[in-house]
Amino acid sequence: MSDRNGYEAVDVRRDHRDMGNRAAMRRLSPRRWRILSFLAQHGLASTLDVALVCDVSRLTAHRDLAWLHDAGLVRRERSEEDRTHTWWYEATAEGAEVLRNELAAAGRRVPLQLGRRPPSAADGLLFLPLIEVSRRNPGRCELFQWLATMETSAWLRQHDLAHLRADGYGVWLEDGRCLRFLVHVDRGPVGDAIAERERRTSGLSGLLTGYRRTDRAVPVGAVLVIAQDAEREEQLLADLVRDPLRAPFATTSRDLLYRRWPNEQVWRVPGERAARRLIDLASGLGAHLGVAPG
Repeated sequence: MSDRNGYEAVDVRRDHRDMGNRAAMRRLSPRRWRILSFLAQHGLASTLDVALVCDVSRLTAHRDLAWLHDAGLVRRERSEEDRTHTWWYEATAEGAEVLRNELAAAGRRVPLQLGRRPPSAADGLLFLPLIEVSRRNPGRCELFQWLATMETSAWLRQHDLAHLRADGYGVWLEDGRCLRFLVHVDRGPVGDAIAERERRTSGLSGLLTGYRRTDRAVPVGAVLVIAQDAEREEQLLADLVRDPLRAPFATTSRDLLYRRWPNEQVWRVPGERAARRLIDLASGLGAHLGVAPG
């Protein structure tokens, strides 16, 4: 009897939750749908990130996130060690399910692992800053397309490059020009590297392994690599000069991207002394390698 009553209680709670989700779904504005979709596909995001992606004020983003949180569609957390007391939001299982059902009902493709994706370092280093640059320069600059890690893998498979593992794919427009790019983020030393020289180079070869295994042209204007620091970037550039690849590479460091906008002169090409602007990688970089420009 107690088990039966227990199951009945669980069913009642589930029914109430399902009714709440359906009611919340009916009240979701297009902007709240976009926020939920962004969180489900990109993992953790702050209020400021959401405001930037949706092009709204921070207060509006906060109100929408609070509404989604009250509806049980997103959860939030903050670190006790964070002196800024920043809330970080992510989609709940219920929120991802609501989004999945809506996409399926509309006949649209449901992204893989919706609501269960870890945040990507490429988002904070490139995706969000390029959106901010676009916002500051309307009509002149635009991040026309961005694919997160999983969608980038699917894009690479479509081009018979499934052995490559990139952190993102984008299309950047500036002053009437276009650059298609892949981006890789250096995670730093891997394994049990102890010696200083080992720490400077550990893990860098892994960024290039896939490109060394293929003769197929990569259909982008540039392959961008964001090194953990300036020293590792120098090691990477030296490797690319010593043993060139067919794919057109350009590098920068996290430190530099923390101080400068990613569309500025922060990208270095192997064998060149001067840094280039992002859009300038669209011309000349891959021409001698037989790669179609962006």
